[in-house]
Amino acid sequence: MKQLKSPCVSRIVAVLILYSLAIVLLAVSSAFARVHPDIWLNNEQGDRITPSQNRVDPYSPKKSCGACHNYDVITSGYHFQQGFDEMSDRHDPKTPWILSPGMFGNWSPFAAAGRVARKANGSAREIDLSTYDWIGGYGKRSKKAGVESVACGWCHPGGGPLEYGRRADGRQNTAANHIEAERSSKAPLDGDYSSHLAPDGRSHFRESGVLEADCLICHSRGYRFGDRIEQINRRNYRWAATAGGGLGKISGAVFTYAAPGAGPESKAFLRGTWNFTKRPVAEYSWADGRLFTKEGRLRGSVISRAVRSENCLACHRESDARNSGTVNAAPHDAHAAAGLRCTDCHPLVGRSKAERLRHQIAKGWNPAVAVRNDLDGRDMKTCAGCHYERKYKPSRPGMPAEAKDPQITHGKRFPRGSFHFSLVACTGCHATERSARGLLLLDMSAGREAGFTADGFDLALVPADYGRPARTPWLPWQARGRAGGVPREKYLSHVPKLKVWFGERMKNGEIRPIPLRHVQRAAGGVRGLTALAVNGGDGKNVHLPAAVSDADILGMIQALQKRGFRSVVFVSDRVYRLEGGGIAAEPLTDIVKSYPVEHGITPLKQKKTLGAKGCTQCHDDAAPFFTKMQMKNPRGFLKDDYPNLKEPNAVPQMSEWGLTRVPSHE
Repeated sequence: MKQLKSPCVSRIVAVLILYSLAIVLLAVSSAFARVHPDIWLNNEQGDRITPSQNRVDPYSPKKSCGACHNYDVITSGYHFQQGFDEMSDRHDPKTPWILSPGMFGNWSPFAAAGRVARKANGSAREIDLSTYDWIGGYGKRSKKAGVESVACGWCHPGGGPLEYGRRADGRQNTAANHIEAERSSKAPLDGDYSSHLAPDGRSHFRESGVLEADCLICHSRGYRFGDRIEQINRRNYRWAATAGGGLGKISGAVFTYAAPGAGPESKAFLRGTWNFTKRPVAEYSWADGRLFTKEGRLRGSVISRAVRSENCLACHRESDARNSGTVNAAPHDAHAAAGLRCTDCHPLVGRSKAERLRHQIAKGWNPAVAVRNDLDGRDMKTCAGCHYERKYKPSRPGMPAEAKDPQITHGKRFPRGSFHFSLVACTGCHATERSARGLLLLDMSAGREAGFTADGFDLALVPADYGRPARTPWLPWQARGRAGGVPREKYLSHVPKLKVWFGERMKNGEIRPIPLRHVQRAAGGVRGLTALAVNGGDGKNVHLPAAVSDADILGMIQALQKRGFRSVVFVSDRVYRLEGGGIAAEPLTDIVKSYPVEHGITPLKQKKTLGAKGCTQCHDDAAPFFTKMQMKNPRGFLKDDYPNLKEPNAVPQMSEWGLTRVPSHE
């Protein structure tokens, strides 16, 4: 006999069905609402670009995206400014070549050896890179040879100093962009509007245009970063966003290399043809229905509100590999393997939409980065916050349901070593084996950025070398320092950086780096300069010119002084100077720069963490936690010990902590 449902039950079922349908419809409508509307592209004059109007003009992100979004507020973020908003020719009177705390205006040779010039300069020797040359100068890559040399503007998203110049005192001037300000610039040694690469010694922003903030770098799923770079190399600054967005092809160039495959060691490296008359043109892919509507609007589906990790890694992949040997991808990183994105830990800073619109990206406490230190830790997700303090909450579909609390596991594995967790930072144990080669030593003594990898001291001449797979995974070094805003010192994983270079000693004793182009020319005139036999990374020896012997240093100092530089010194483990026809040396305190290892986290189950094999993994007499050799004298290492670290040019890292033997474990 059939059971009949009561009217009450039927009504409840009907209500539930309607409720479920409402939820589905709400979800569907929300999904549609999140799709960006189709938009018209505008050129830098603000005129609409269509298949029939202004169709060969590059689009302007400022005039297109900025028509609805507050461009000036968005570009106040430190990614766009990179110190420009704090810049001044008197930023640091003690070291007047340091103009800001950011990448634009500071000297960060482990990122790029070139530094932007002061606004006002007394001689051409004071100028390393003008703003015009900083953006695209020296940037070179070819299909056959790959990247030959990097331009600083490659990884800058545009806006800030790539759009605006400086006042007479070196402070930012947002009243006129580079094109407008260039017209009134008459000073031949202007730090913005001179150029040692252009044939007339002047910048050419009128022809090149400026690099406006390119929204699609972050907010497009298929951004073509390589195409953007190619336009920057050609000094086609205003065309870079169109090419990078994949919206069309660019024909013509302000500058064309004569020998695309010639590297920095070749005399033909920078040779090329300048075009100041015929303007490059854009050819949009109007027929591609995935990009444009029939009338010529850019489809909103091209624009993504969410920022994928791949967009972040377009810049940060190579820098993380170089700085710490990190590969930010599964299976080398537990968080990437769990489905987390960069923005899950590094969201926009701020509690309100107005605050978040400033596009300040949450950052940690990296001592190697000085820009906007007032933001350190703000809204940043931390290991302890997620795993110990239960602050973790999934904020989007696809995130892990929870961040497991490791305290019970730690307690069982180290029943008598709980005090370790107040001594060792999370990264000290969990940021261990590095899969990329990384950078340990940078030799600039012959005028070229010659790096030596952290995995085996192979020669690296281009950024891609540092990201190649390591010979075998290697352990980073350990340092005692402060991390995560904790006031007490902890042991944490890091990669020490050392450099060898020439500079001018100023009257106050500070040493100003000499631009590498002058060092390279000086090295070409020194007879008998040492040619080091080093591993080129492919198993073959490469002969690398370098100043390592006393005769090398003496010859280079004399050659640089003949080129007009005064009080020239050589900086390595000590500061070397001329004295009585020979060289003398004096102590140098700041030899090593530390780069903490912050990513590439491995879980215990992979058995790669320190302590996974027991106490003796760290406390054995030969355990690398205490005994790993750390370089102290880069000159001596290159001259006498290469490729092996040994005393006296290297010492066990525990000696830095005041230890002479490995402590026993309980």
